[in-house]
Amino acid sequence: MRSVVRHVMMSEPVPPVSIAFGDFSRLKRVAVEAVSKRHPIGRFLLTEIERATVYEPAFVPERCVRLDDWVTFRADENEPLESRVLVLPEGFRNSALHLSVLSPLGAALIGLHAGSRIHYVGFDGVPHIAMVENLDPPTGVISLLQRRSMRSAQRADNNNPDRPGPTAA
Repeated sequence: MRSVVRHVMMSEPVPPVSIAFGDFSRLKRVAVEAVSKRHPIGRFLLTEIERATVYEPAFVPERCVRLDDWVTFRADENEPLESRVLVLPEGFRNSALHLSVLSPLGAALIGLHAGSRIHYVGFDGVPHIAMVENLDPPTGVISLLQRRSMRSAQRADNNNPDRPGPTAA
């Protein structure tokens, strides 16, 4: 059975992985520790980050899956769309909100570009094909960066000398 899974998984080219230098060092630490503790996903995560192109933060392609960012994906071809924030194991708090990089799906998604597909094997040994749909927060969710940006814009507007001030009644 394993040779069949390997054959199926190797029939499609492996998509490129792009990782920011800061994420790379954190991911490498987690992966090496997981391998040393014989975590079932440690070796897969290590393999994925070692094949990655590592970028300085300013040069990371915009549309790739990063730590602490939203990703909307299909865990398999016939599964519904889901959105989660990809996190390190210590950042995992809520399965409805977070996806750990030490899960089979999380390790498969890290560094993929929007529109990419990747084969991976679940904890149960069943092969899957994950697809990255987009990297935007779900509708109605404001990310921390968007919130900070809105606050900065609001503060800048409040300091505008041309803005009319309060009026007396």
